[in-house]
Amino acid sequence: MIRISAGSAACMGLTTNKMDAYPTTAYFLSGNSCRMGCSFCPQGSGNNVILDRLGRVNWPEFAWESVKEGLHRAEKNGTRRICLQSVRHDIGIEPLLKLVKRFKEISDLPLSLSAWIKDQDEATALFKAGADRISVSIDVVDPDLYRTYKGGSLEERLDLLLGCAKELPGKMSTHIICGLGESEKEAFGLIDRLVKAGITIALFAFVPLKGTPLERGSPPPVESYRRVQAGYFLLEEALAEYESFKFDERGRLISFGIPKSRLRKHLYPGTAFQTSGCPDCNRPFYNERPGGIIYNYHRPLSKKERAAGLELLFKSLQE
Repeated sequence: MIRISAGSAACMGLTTNKMDAYPTTAYFLSGNSCRMGCSFCPQGSGNNVILDRLGRVNWPEFAWESVKEGLHRAEKNGTRRICLQSVRHDIGIEPLLKLVKRFKEISDLPLSLSAWIKDQDEATALFKAGADRISVSIDVVDPDLYRTYKGGSLEERLDLLLGCAKELPGKMSTHIICGLGESEKEAFGLIDRLVKAGITIALFAFVPLKGTPLERGSPPPVESYRRVQAGYFLLEEALAEYESFKFDERGRLISFGIPKSRLRKHLYPGTAFQTSGCPDCNRPFYNERPGGIIYNYHRPLSKKERAAGLELLFKSLQE
């Protein structure tokens, strides 16, 4: 048995659920009850929640026999990548190696892996097994908040991620969650560091989930998230430099350091506000409810949505 996100299961023809949008990546989840105790995650050890959830998404279980044909159907529906996410456990990477090989036996789709690895040797072994990309999730950018919400050392995980990126260029990814108490200056300091190392970043807005220690928290203000999205896009596309960014005394971004006319030209297509991360990863409604505020657009923005996003962003800047 393996868990599949509700949207991916529908795209694979394994359920008859009607979806507002289909994912362009097929998302799978291996394992239950993670050893990590992340305060924001339903899979976190000790969190009193149903273990078939990750983020806002349900992950029902399916028999392996249904996966091969399901992936073939999903490809016809626009799926272009597999994402295998795994909880942390005590039995090493052998189960993951077997899973990656199993996926590669039944599908030619590129495979991204998000899992807890202890060293570069494990990353290399997983790449040899068939992984296309590996994500070492940072999630929390403030060192003190990292210890509080995830446990352990932020710098140790960063050292691993950066070391892998140096030896395995163009193959490493990470996750960053905005809205956990960090300042925008802290977020951009790390984002710039990761971009310069060639690491792809999947941005998430914090979502308070029932049953987790942070269930009473609040998502980040959408205008703050738009600033981070825009800044990451500008840095990733080499359209601006972090050294030119300006912040107020609270660490809130007030200027990207480029003329607004040029900024508007760069951001007008709306790409900056779409889901970031591995190629072909759109994560529909992972951060939001249909009909509510959309933090990460899973598709190209309409003209009205682009205009609204840009207006909100420019109103929030001081220069």
